[in-house]
Amino acid sequence: MMALSLFKDLPAVLLEVTMCLLIIAFYLFGHWLCLRLIKQNPDYVNKELGAISGTLLGLLGLLLAFTFGMANSRYDDRRKLIVAEANDISTVILRTDIYPDSIAHLLKEKLKAYEVARINFYAAGIDKEKTKRYFLEADSISKEIWHTASNYAKKDPITTKSAELIPALNAMIDITTTRREAGEANIPDSIMYFLLVLCCCSAFLLGYGNHTKVDWVMLAGFTIMLSITVLTIVDLDRPRSGMINMDSTNKYMIELRQMFNQSK
Repeated sequence: MMALSLFKDLPAVLLEVTMCLLIIAFYLFGHWLCLRLIKQNPDYVNKELGAISGTLLGLLGLLLAFTFGMANSRYDDRRKLIVAEANDISTVILRTDIYPDSIAHLLKEKLKAYEVARINFYAAGIDKEKTKRYFLEADSISKEIWHTASNYAKKDPITTKSAELIPALNAMIDITTTRREAGEANIPDSIMYFLLVLCCCSAFLLGYGNHTKVDWVMLAGFTIMLSITVLTIVDLDRPRSGMINMDSTNKYMIELRQMFNQSK
């Protein structure tokens, strides 16, 4: 059984609230510690605080940019793979027309079931049991399609038909593994935890450097913007849930259903 991941499995709202509370808590703790030290020693001044805060905030900005770029790059890769799979399936559907009607009809029936299973694979969302079931279902149907096509190739003395269909069928099958791997390739938890630690440390140093009363407007703005940025990165890295998803791209898979009516 896979361990619960803070950044992959927790609901977005709970993650956002947790981030906000942690940032505020570390800021207030730093502010409290600063006032306590000043109370003990009114002349207390940390001359290195500005340099340390600037370095840490710069590192935080760099890591935010790095993780955002990583998440965005993987999001684009996943979108491209959906389009590529839709193209591979459409190519196979079209090339079945070069076969005799009996074989073509059999292939199209299995391709139709295969395409439904692949659509359901995405529609299952974050339900791991369903995604596994639909992936295995599609895999089983693809083996049947391959078996039908390969058996015909052995009997047909003219290899032209098979030379057209077999490579396209092979590409259609192979891309399922590529797409599954891309969907599971998330930003490593170690990077996300390091980002969380940097957020908390930055908030602590900002509070520690404040010798006056807490500016709640500034604190609220800093907290909200930082937590929303992290949430956006996490949302990009969750291809099956959240506000940033693949629904608009997955329509190309759904539109393939029309080809079964148009193809003769």
